[in-house]
Amino acid sequence: MPESFLILLCGGIMLAAALSDPQQVTLNWLRLCGILALAMAGVSMFFLFRRSEPVGATACVVAACLFAAILAQLALVQVSRRRLQQAFAWLAFFLAVKIGADQTPADRIIGYACALGVAAMTGLALMDMLLGHAYLTASKMTIAPFARLNAFLAGTLVWRSILSIGVTMLIVHFHPIYLLWGQHGPFILTRWLVGLFVPAVFIYMAHDCIRRRSTQSATGILYVAGVLIFVGEIIALYLVRATGLPF
Repeated sequence: MPESFLILLCGGIMLAAALSDPQQVTLNWLRLCGILALAMAGVSMFFLFRRSEPVGATACVVAACLFAAILAQLALVQVSRRRLQQAFAWLAFFLAVKIGADQTPADRIIGYACALGVAAMTGLALMDMLLGHAYLTASKMTIAPFARLNAFLAGTLVWRSILSIGVTMLIVHFHPIYLLWGQHGPFILTRWLVGLFVPAVFIYMAHDCIRRRSTQSATGILYVAGVLIFVGEIIALYLVRATGLPF
């Protein structure tokens, strides 16, 4: 499972770079996105190729394309090609989601929905917090990109809550799973409370701080929210593997 989480985190970091207006954020932050994504992808491939199961040729080709897209994003940031790097960030995101979904033993629709959600939640949470740090040195950057990224994070959390709670309970209602709560109850409650409900409160608090232009306070709040989101999404990956439900 580490390889799945890390590759999706890599994709989420690239999503943050793709969603942000490249004209409003600093090149240093965009460069940081590429560096972190490259590191996460590298560690993920280390775990992937250490598994006893052989890695297929298609997976190797997709992984190679992912590395090429991230390196292209980094190279274009170096030469200040802001719009073009954004296109490669989108490409890297979709490639990472494909790799993560292919590693998820669930129905294809559920696998892709969960991979997309895990990537978006973790990557946006991490890079939203790091964007707040960028305001310590980027005095000319407006508050707009910070508010934009935090809004996307809030929207993703709402979508993940609908999928994890509403859709999951609907599926269980029509297709009950034997001993679901007996075996996985503590993990499900932790996923919902720690991974969704509590971060929702912190994200709203960060939104209020951003509105007041208190970027340092928002950054500290997002740090705590990010840790909780990481815990929740790791548990979600475990539950998807164990139950086949879109947690």
